[in-house]
Amino acid sequence: MRLAGECAPMTATHTWGSPAFRPLPVRLAQDGALLEDASMRHPDTLSETPTPKVAEPTATSRRALLRGLGMASVGAAALAAGCARTEAVAAPTPAPAAPAADKSMAIMGANESPFGPSKKAVAAMIEKASMTARYADGEGEELKAQIAKIEGVAPDQVFLANGSAPILSAFGEMISMKGKGQLVTSEATYEGVPRTVKQYEAELIMTPLTADFRIDLDAMLKKVSSKTTATYVCNPNNPTGNMVDPVKLKAFAIEASKTAPCFIDEAYLHLCDDYDANVMTGLIREGHNVVICRTFSKIYGMAGQRLGYGIAQPELARTIAMTTRGGGINHAGIVAAMASISDADFVPTMRPRFKAGRERLFKIAKDLGRPIAADPQASFVFFDVGMPHKDFADKMKAEGVRVVGRTWPGFDTWTRICVGEDWEMDRCEAALKKVLA
Repeated sequence: MRLAGECAPMTATHTWGSPAFRPLPVRLAQDGALLEDASMRHPDTLSETPTPKVAEPTATSRRALLRGLGMASVGAAALAAGCARTEAVAAPTPAPAAPAADKSMAIMGANESPFGPSKKAVAAMIEKASMTARYADGEGEELKAQIAKIEGVAPDQVFLANGSAPILSAFGEMISMKGKGQLVTSEATYEGVPRTVKQYEAELIMTPLTADFRIDLDAMLKKVSSKTTATYVCNPNNPTGNMVDPVKLKAFAIEASKTAPCFIDEAYLHLCDDYDANVMTGLIREGHNVVICRTFSKIYGMAGQRLGYGIAQPELARTIAMTTRGGGINHAGIVAAMASISDADFVPTMRPRFKAGRERLFKIAKDLGRPIAADPQASFVFFDVGMPHKDFADKMKAEGVRVVGRTWPGFDTWTRICVGEDWEMDRCEAALKKVLA
């Protein structure tokens, strides 16, 4: 008898048709950040001060279950399923009890989903765990075909990555053109592409927000010139959480893409009130030089599993994929993604839960009299705390709440706080009322 787990034996118009846009060898951290110790973590998990060791946990929660039990179950399933079915095996070890939740710190800065992934996604990962010894080329093509069918594009217009961060970094490197490129974007936006452009010493133009803290597309378009190698719009925007008018965005993308690719980051789009009115994939179907980027980290609750995708014209999609796929895409993430998009009830169930959470956070900040970016449409709110951010973060940490560990240039007294579990929201509300009193 074998033991369980023991097996039997550019011109004025910049396109991707010229050698100038061939990607350089990529030397990026997992999240696409600069190569330093902190860059090995996702930007939304960075803290300006170290988090102290916490006491032994005593309670349970869904978030801890997903973080601990999910991987333990996947591992156990892999050991059992990996052996030949004809071999006699000892009875499998029972699934471990749910790990205790660490409630010493409410995590209100990472923009994760506190609600977790689809149950179908979890089941799919456990069922396919033994297959993670193999590369997921076939499954990846299947996922691309499924996405293409949903979006009304061809499969060769879809490319995958281990999260959306590698897509942002790869695109930023390509359009930097070894320091000769120029990116036009907004201030107070997500750092993935702008950070990479700065790393490669290309020109970065960032226009101010409007008076109501939205991306100013008119100002951006005025900065586009023959030197521009890309534009970048995050919609809904991170950190402000609000959106630009879809009619204006479409007009902007059409005009800007005549000069260079227009990259639209839709990481949070599934969370907004009107997805159908704001999705921009139609621009790609119409043939425009536009890139759409999405992730399974937000509404789909897979931040720790890392699976993202992009949609572009075929040649550009192939060029970016040459970098983003690396040695292969996360196998468990692919099967979880396919299960997630086949779960027709999941997104409609999650959307109102995120909406209720961000509306609660918005009301708390408004009731405290804080200036705030109106009409948030993602999983967070952005408001002025009236003190240096480091001081605010330290005071919140003393109350058992961790907020985002960084600020955005020009907004040093502002913070972004995301939706959490009920106990996290309660603790955050109490802390805000105390710290901002």
